[in-house]
Amino acid sequence: MPTEPLVRPPTAEHTTPTAPLAAGRRLEGRTIGSYRVISLLGQGGMGSVYLAEHALIGRKAAIKVLNPEIASDQEVVSRFFTEARAVNDIRHPNIVEVTDFGQFDGLYCIVMEYLEGETLAARLSHVHKIPEAAVVAIMRPCLSALGAAHDSGLVHRDIKPENIFLRAHPDYPDFVKLLDFGIAKLLGNDSPVGHHTKTGAVMGTPAYMSPEQCLGEAALDIRSDIYSLGVVIYQMLTGRQPFSGDTLGRLIVCHVSETPIPPCVLNPEVSRGISDVVMRSLQKKPKERFQTAREFREALERATNFRDDRKATPAFGIRTPGGGAIVPGGASPQFGGGIAPALPGHSGRLPVAAPGLRPAPNDAPTADFRAGRANAAPPAKPSNVAVAPFPTPPESTPADELAERLGRIVRDHISSKHIELPALSEPTERCMELARQGRLSFSEAAGILNGAPPLRSRIMRLANSAAFPSLMPATTLELAIARLGTQGLYNALLEFAGHEALDGQQPRIRDLMRRIWPHALGTAVMSTDVCQTLGHPSEPADAYLAGLLAMLGKPIVGHLVLDIDSQMRRAGNRRPVADTVLQSVADACHPEAGAATCRKWNLNAPIATAIAKQGAWNPDDPHALSNIIRFSSVYVCRLGLTFGDCNGLEVDRAFGEGRALLRLDDSFLKRVSHGFKERVNVLAQIRG
Repeated sequence: MPTEPLVRPPTAEHTTPTAPLAAGRRLEGRTIGSYRVISLLGQGGMGSVYLAEHALIGRKAAIKVLNPEIASDQEVVSRFFTEARAVNDIRHPNIVEVTDFGQFDGLYCIVMEYLEGETLAARLSHVHKIPEAAVVAIMRPCLSALGAAHDSGLVHRDIKPENIFLRAHPDYPDFVKLLDFGIAKLLGNDSPVGHHTKTGAVMGTPAYMSPEQCLGEAALDIRSDIYSLGVVIYQMLTGRQPFSGDTLGRLIVCHVSETPIPPCVLNPEVSRGISDVVMRSLQKKPKERFQTAREFREALERATNFRDDRKATPAFGIRTPGGGAIVPGGASPQFGGGIAPALPGHSGRLPVAAPGLRPAPNDAPTADFRAGRANAAPPAKPSNVAVAPFPTPPESTPADELAERLGRIVRDHISSKHIELPALSEPTERCMELARQGRLSFSEAAGILNGAPPLRSRIMRLANSAAFPSLMPATTLELAIARLGTQGLYNALLEFAGHEALDGQQPRIRDLMRRIWPHALGTAVMSTDVCQTLGHPSEPADAYLAGLLAMLGKPIVGHLVLDIDSQMRRAGNRRPVADTVLQSVADACHPEAGAATCRKWNLNAPIATAIAKQGAWNPDDPHALSNIIRFSSVYVCRLGLTFGDCNGLEVDRAFGEGRALLRLDDSFLKRVSHGFKERVNVLAQIRG
């Protein structure tokens, strides 16, 4: 039976009410129906909320009073009460209860249960970030309430932290109550939109509005609420909103057209599963988001079932504070017989698969930046994320334990400098040192390199190749060096040294690395293009060399692992280390080895630093050189310059993360990708 109104609509004998509440006037001390107003709880664009107490039974209540300028519109008032009735009919425990509504002395009021606690906005103001498990615990009842409202035909349209209340219940701490249903639905005029919800063609609070809200579309549906709640979850996990702007126009442009940085990039404590769920909720097109609140809630619940995701071998994943990385599908992709083009650093367990087998996903959702829904065929744009079921993580295997053990030994060797690093030839060192000092003339370089026939031959061939077109051939070494220029010679000498090091010395390593040279050159070219496009302060030459040598540590680690394995086998009777184990250790440890080599070669400090840090995105400095070479390596793989059996799912995921972090637009991607693979393959033959 409905509750009898305590604040009643006016009767015939009250057709001349007292004067309406003047704008800015407070109600403390006044009596509204059976309630005495005690204090103001809060104000918004639509009205004010007061704490009141029932005069007879002493029960506290919250009374919302429409602002006078809004209450003058009878259509708005009618819709206000219609929404109040609809919300009251939902009767969901996580929606604030409406006990009464009506008019008294010219005031249009809604009486609600009084809640003690704090809003989510207040919580975020002093904790900044909320742990993942707590986020899911808060969002589950919130989504349950939202789903009940959607089932009743209501769209909230103003989901934000201020409208999510965490009740201080003695038995149920942080008991969630969803507030202010239906208020945003009342909007329809053309006033400006500020921090609070106000009348206007754009409905809601700008920082949390869906793209369709930003565009002023009238026919919003429940998927708009899905987007807004995704923004709230993003803020809870990362401590910041996905977009910010100095003006409303800039904020709207971001919501409509820009891809947010994935939460797991900004906060490595966020698992890949949860990050994927949030990214799917923030898709620009409603059809690519979760279609119901229940679907959204179930995806969050599935993602939290897997607590071991930080033990995975990193591929194009995100480094955790302990040095590991979180990758979708668990273990790093096994790239057939080749060493995977991964960019991680790692400490901890290194799962591997049996030779010839690809590992099953184990601790994160099967997600794809190209798909807006699970297991869908990828559309043209790769910026969306889908979430699929989560299988159970496998137990540790002997191969895992061996990889972990070898990884620890390799790191110890690198940190103690007990590792054989490739050296530059004496003529190369002399030329590079003179070049760094600015004292390398063409004739002096020719004099040095004439004593090194292999280098002389390669420089003559390069200078007379299609890379340096000319009507007349370079007939002497000095002419060839002049055609290359000082920086060109410097780069060429490092290319020769890098190519030799990347090939590896042992036949097994050479076989594993057989396609890495085109990938390295492609990464170098792409890094230079990205650096110049972003206006990066580093010299383009540093970006080129950092990209070229980004994978230099892989064969170095591979050789060390084979040497260690040989010693271990001499000490006991066991089989040689499998390629998958070798690959896992190389994936995990190569940045340190590559950076150590760059320091040995006396390259510029930013190059070694970028290579050492390439295993993790740096969200604090989006244009960091390490981010540039990481993205470039990913994009080169995506364009087909891979070595081994590259996992397209991982590449697409990392591509979306890097593109969002670097804010690279479609025009840049279209420009650099046109004919890129063919161009670099030709370059690899020339400079090989």
